[in-house]
Amino acid sequence: MVVDCLNKLLDEFKVDRDFSLEIKTGYRSPLEKDLNNYYDEKPNYRYGGSLAKTTANSNSCDIDLLCYFDSESNDSLELIYNKTIEALLNASYLFEPKNSAICVYGKFGEPKWDTTVDVVPGKYTSNEENKDVYLWCNKDKCRLKSNPELQINKVKESDSKELIRLIKLYRDFNNFKFKSFYLEIFSIDVVEPEFAEGDNIYDKLVKFCSHYKEIGKTKIYDPANSANDINKIHNESEFSLIRNNIEKLYKALLTNDEETIRNCILNKPYDIEKGFLNNAKAHFENKGGLTNALISYFNIISINGFYRINDHWEHFDSNTILKKNYNLKFEINVVPNFQQDSIVKLIVSNSGYEALKNNCLRGKSEPTEIAYRANNKLYFREESTSYYGNHCVQAYVKLPNGKTYYSEILVVKVR
Repeated sequence: MVVDCLNKLLDEFKVDRDFSLEIKTGYRSPLEKDLNNYYDEKPNYRYGGSLAKTTANSNSCDIDLLCYFDSESNDSLELIYNKTIEALLNASYLFEPKNSAICVYGKFGEPKWDTTVDVVPGKYTSNEENKDVYLWCNKDKCRLKSNPELQINKVKESDSKELIRLIKLYRDFNNFKFKSFYLEIFSIDVVEPEFAEGDNIYDKLVKFCSHYKEIGKTKIYDPANSANDINKIHNESEFSLIRNNIEKLYKALLTNDEETIRNCILNKPYDIEKGFLNNAKAHFENKGGLTNALISYFNIISINGFYRINDHWEHFDSNTILKKNYNLKFEINVVPNFQQDSIVKLIVSNSGYEALKNNCLRGKSEPTEIAYRANNKLYFREESTSYYGNHCVQAYVKLPNGKTYYSEILVVKVR
């Protein structure tokens, strides 16, 4: 099942106790010690970002080390920011100033770290319990009011944490830029209201990706500061790339095929058409018929598909793309000397997420009706195109002696 596949991926990349201990002893503790040796006052340290929000993955866990001074500190925000840079220089760290953070990625003369640390210096706005802070925006030379506690708690208390982790995995393996803060707020404010009781991780991921057109278009705001328009975090070119990547994942998810979805997330080769067919064939009632429909049987039993349009029936084959809500008819031809006392049935095996959610994957043999054309007996069954996917249809004739012959598989492609 896809749910098990997704949960296994989450488990593969979870941040366990050993990883957390490695982060603390290898990165956080030495940095705090070196910063404290330089600062005149000792700030309050804590984790921010994905570690604090419990949305971290072990393959791409950057550490956010929040470093906040008391509101009564005499140092200005700009001075605090610059002192932090001086402290890192004094301790021989390799770093790159960002806007409100300073990205530390190693030490002079040592190998580059596997995990980078964003040191975020700031200052509490007051001694009250609201935990509002001022951060220095180095690029714009101004201060920004924020509240990491609100941001962290919004994610921690949400029902989107595992969803966010999966999108991060997909982002990192497919190497496109998608800021975690935007991803988190979009997931919670735009997508989560659509979650239903009983939704599993697969349902949530499909719902997220179904909103791909809204990414960068729908306005979302910083929970700590409504004046902070989060849509400014990316430009339109970046948002366009994000939308294209999320649409690509959405199409893979609709196959309901484990291999296709896993390979898409991990940036490995996959085939959407094959994924749909694999899913349809997975619950085919008679695997013998599925694998042994030989072309020689075509002379004994064959199947033709028709869809109704403008009050008449049009023929279609396995390459035809059909729309939803078409009326279909399958005509089954059996040579006359194989008709006497024989059983003729049709197997319809649906594929994809939509059929799964509507409990309509099917795959079992179903009865046919009989008609006569030019004195020839004709077997048929009427259906409709209800679900997105590639669905497999196969007819069979079972003779009185028990021997069974299968038609070729007709693929019904619904888009």
